[in-house]
Parts: sequence; C-alpha cells; structure tokens
Amino acid sequence: MLDPEIWKIVFEVYARHPTSAFSLAFQLIAVKQSLQQGRKGMREAMEALDLAIESLYPHTQFQKMGHQLYRRALEGTITLKQEELVRKLGVKF
Repeated sequence: MLDPEIWKIVFEVYARHPTSAFSLAFQLIAVKQSLQQGRKGMREAMEALDLAIESLYPHTQFQKMGHQLYRRALEGTITLKQEELVRKLGVKF
C-alpha cells in the first residue's frame, strides 16, 4: 500500500495536470485530518475513501467490460462461459 514506486506510477497521470494534482492533494489532507480526529473522523475518512473509489470506477476497464458483456447479452453474442460468469456475479437474464 505504501510502496513509493506504486504511488509514483499512480500519480504520474498528474504530471501535466497541476490543478488536478493540487485538488487531489487537498482531498488527501482532508482524509488525513479526519483520521487524526479519532473514531468520528475515521468514519468520515472511510466514507470519503469509498466515494473516491466509486468515483474512479467509470475510469476503469471494469466499467467497459461490464458494458461489453451487457451488449453481448442483448445482441445474443455472449459466450456460454461469459454467461456463466455473469450469472455467478448475480446478474439475471
């Protein structure tokens, strides 16, 4: 989690976006300050991290994969293996 090389890779996308980098740093400071407040702050920090994680979802390949499976199911081109995986994930056709 705290590997400096991983952080370097993750934050490389901000190299040409200093305003966005500052905004993210500001949010990270807010999470840090919440954690320093103890139990109540910990709950707020967890909520903030959950929000950040959910906000990143549309920018991942998972969102694209889900859409592709959706389209394949609609078009009738989904493979049996893909359909089994989707059903295991709780999707009903």
